[in-house]
Amino acid sequence: MQDGPSRGARPSAGGAVRMTRAVRDAVLDHARRALPDECCGLLIGTVLGDEIHVSRAWPARNLRSSPTRYLIDPADHFAAIRTARRNGLRVVGAYHSHPASPPSPSETDAREADDDDLVYLIASPALGAVRGYRLEGGRLRPVELRMRLSPETGRPGR
Repeated sequence: MQDGPSRGARPSAGGAVRMTRAVRDAVLDHARRALPDECCGLLIGTVLGDEIHVSRAWPARNLRSSPTRYLIDPADHFAAIRTARRNGLRVVGAYHSHPASPPSPSETDAREADDDDLVYLIASPALGAVRGYRLEGGRLRPVELRMRLSPETGRPGR
């Protein structure tokens, strides 16, 4: 999924993912609101060098309405792409939740991940945790999530 001005910029799988606490909290809030089902959504941002910078979580409808599966509504997916492009950004990842389990990839998550340019976030509302993964060598591997400084204040993002 290459879109926006970062087209061609490809982060290395080992690169970190930067986001504000507000983005992380938005993903967790969406996960809590979707209970008992899984939530899902997209991540909008930029690729800078080997890092992915997430600037916004874009909630999507889960067409599966299931506590163990998700399917992002294509209309929401295209809306995220259009919004990202209008703002000089791109879709840099996707997220979903595990309502009652840790934020570790399931066999289904690993099987369905198919784009090594993206970051995959998994939220656990039960644990209040979000973890990130990148596809590398056909496997989802953990990636460091760094809370970046808020551009407005220069202080750690909220």
